[in-house]
Amino acid sequence: MNDLIIKPTQKSLDVKCTPGEVSLSGNSILADPKVFFEPVFKWVEEYLKEPEETTTVNLKFEYVDTASVQRIFDILKHLRELKHNEKELSVNWYYEMDDPELLELGEIMDGRLGLEFNYIEY
Repeated sequence: MNDLIIKPTQKSLDVKCTPGEVSLSGNSILADPKVFFEPVFKWVEEYLKEPEETTTVNLKFEYVDTASVQRIFDILKHLRELKHNEKELSVNWYYEMDDPELLELGEIMDGRLGLEFNYIEY
């Protein structure tokens, strides 16, 4: 399985998808989030066919617009299948101490997905 690397811009995320790890970080202020996240969805679909025993998702956002939040939620929902297949899924949600809205966003996603996020202040 090939790694997926998408270099960040001021308005788009740094994406690194490798077997056992999915990392999204930075800003997501996208004109068309569906187009941006399409390669990530395809990578996750392929990965789920032969996943590692443990998968870690690292999410470290500076700013995420509403349309991107939905796409990120959809990716996590897809990865949640790992738990149904008796694989381990760990989600690390990084947030700045002075950004309670970002922490709250993680808590909302966590609650809706039924996953236990690890909240890491930086």
